[in-house]
Amino acid sequence: MADIPRTALERVLARASELQTTTPEGAESVSEERLLEIAKEVGLDLAHVRQAIAEERARLPMSETESGPMLDSLGPAALGAQRTVPGTPDDILRRLDAWMPRMESLSTRRRIGDRQSWEPRHDPFGNFLRSFGVGGRRLDLVRVDQMTASVTAVDNTRSVVRLDADIAGMRRTQRNQAVALMALLVLLWGVAAVPVMFLVSTGAGTGILAGISAFVGGAGFFVWRALRRAYRNSVDRMHLRLEQLLDELEQDRLREPLNLLQKVVGQITAR
Repeated sequence: MADIPRTALERVLARASELQTTTPEGAESVSEERLLEIAKEVGLDLAHVRQAIAEERARLPMSETESGPMLDSLGPAALGAQRTVPGTPDDILRRLDAWMPRMESLSTRRRIGDRQSWEPRHDPFGNFLRSFGVGGRRLDLVRVDQMTASVTAVDNTRSVVRLDADIAGMRRTQRNQAVALMALLVLLWGVAAVPVMFLVSTGAGTGILAGISAFVGGAGFFVWRALRRAYRNSVDRMHLRLEQLLDELEQDRLREPLNLLQKVVGQITAR
């Protein structure tokens, strides 16, 4: 979106202040028509304003997620990607809903208006796909808790598509694995250190105990780094996949693999 000149910005702020003082008590929203009128008054491009409104409506309300030093250190608990693509909301959601079960192993969860969500398949075949992928391609989105697409029309030919992936469960799992492995290291330290403690009083076991402690501490540090790196690599792959889905929507390529897959299934059925 183009930059707003300072003179226009001053008019926007002045008009917004005026609007607030004239808005009835308790009213916390402004209609889209009123907002467009204000934008027109201050000389903003209405096409840009409509796109900004569509992008804002596509955003999901932020939900509180579990936090903590270890969880926050691992990385984000949610991912999102957004773009304006050709098509109407109904057409885009229909294409996504046909794509997700076949190519991403995600089953439909719920649709409300122009927002639809999917979740990983929980059947044995879905578990197999999660392990081995499809056609040599890794299924990077099968570890999400929920995948949501929000589509808002900009005009008759374009829509803002926002894809949100909730990965809080994957982050908790990685944290729990780190805690379990570190607890195991502490247990091993205790098993190895107890016999040495009897020698500490004589001074002979001090160096051995220090060596065991250093080894366990170093092992715990490298275990944590490895798990954090693995989580962040998974996050990067998931985010890349979200962007690739938007690429395919933007270039209208989602239909091509589906048409090919339907032909193959039809040939197998005919035999």
